Amino acid sequence: MRDEALQRSDRMDGMLIRALGLEQARLVSLCGAGGKTTLMFALAREFAAAGERVLVTTTTKIAKAEADGPWPVVTFDGTLVVPPAAALVAIAVSDVIDDGNKLAGIAPDAIDRLKEEAGFDRILVEADGAAQRPLKAPADHEPVIPPATDRLIIVAGLNGLGQPLNEENLFRSDLWAMRTGLVPGAPVSAESLGHMIVHDDGLARGCPDRADRTLFLNRADDPWRLAGAKRVTKTLAAATGRVPDRVVTGTLLPSPVVVDDVVFF
Repeated sequence: MRDEALQRSDRMDGMLIRALGLEQARLVSLCGAGGKTTLMFALAREFAAAGERVLVTTTTKIAKAEADGPWPVVTFDGTLVVPPAAALVAIAVSDVIDDGNKLAGIAPDAIDRLKEEAGFDRILVEADGAAQRPLKAPADHEPVIPPATDRLIIVAGLNGLGQPLNEENLFRSDLWAMRTGLVPGAPVSAESLGHMIVHDDGLARGCPDRADRTLFLNRADDPWRLAGAKRVTKTLAAATGRVPDRVVTGTLLPSPVVVDDVVFF
């Protein structure tokens, strides 16, 4: 199945797949804030349109309402019943929690096993939560990234730039201030986002050494936000350390659009 999937990837015309560098990535993890779930489902649709079988899951939890839709939800309890071939996309969870409003995901080591064992060409994993904020700083226990991840996609919402640094606008704002030096209450700058991306305890915290890294800057839907994206990219171009190998700028709603794609390496 893997060889067949890679042959199909050569014929892919999926805009997001190409821009994010996912042609050869079988296990893709997403972290950060500002559009992870929307991007994950958009990628699932692109892979399925190319005839690939896709497993969508999380290492944390996902809102039950977000899983409602055209794809079957399957329960993982150590084994996974693969849906019929007609179902190109399936969502895997382990339990229902939080008064039935949340679905618990799958442990990272189990996802690594599924990469080798299950009948799917691609596995897409939401590895982070952000409490619906456009930006976040990770706590010590996150993101939860499977070790066998081939590419990590770091998502950041450009609509968080320019907003006051507080908990209303940015999840774990105290950690953002601590790691970037930005004063609480000050406007969130593009430069501070760049610093949070490359910081050892920043948005790619815990990324396996084997994994490639892509930054997706979402909500580039006006000239001011697009200018902010360019400042983030400029900051990363001059940075050292955990710099992603490419930066993609675009918007996901009402439909995905890529407006810029910069490859560093």
